[in-house]
Amino acid sequence: MAAEKAVNPTQAVRVMSDNPAKYARCPVVVVRVNEAQVMGDTIADALRDELLALYQQSGATHVVIDMEQVAYLSSAGIRPLLALNREVRDREGRLILCNLSRDVEGVFTATRLVSSSRATPATFEKHADVPSAVASLYQSGA
Repeated sequence: MAAEKAVNPTQAVRVMSDNPAKYARCPVVVVRVNEAQVMGDTIADALRDELLALYQQSGATHVVIDMEQVAYLSSAGIRPLLALNREVRDREGRLILCNLSRDVEGVFTATRLVSSSRATPATFEKHADVPSAVASLYQSGA
């Protein structure tokens, strides 16, 4: 069985930027966080750098973050999302979190970074899954 070569996402982004699209545009980028425990400065800083690089190189306006693999999120793990959210808002976009585990959603709710209802403003939006998150971007009045 051949061993798979690990791909550094930051290197992959640089390769993509060498050939920018001329005739197509990607208004939404969907990113999956693959780390089960997002905690500590080292992981948080690396995640921030990867998220920002992916977003900047994609040229997208909106970001959907699929957090299905994340079982634990510390306060340090929130920093990369806040940094990305600033960039997204600068482009007048929306950052949407989805597939939050009960524990991770609890962290966001306790810190009031997500709201259980759209009536209460919050830093992040959340949806159940990627399709509903992307669909919300295209609903009128959104």
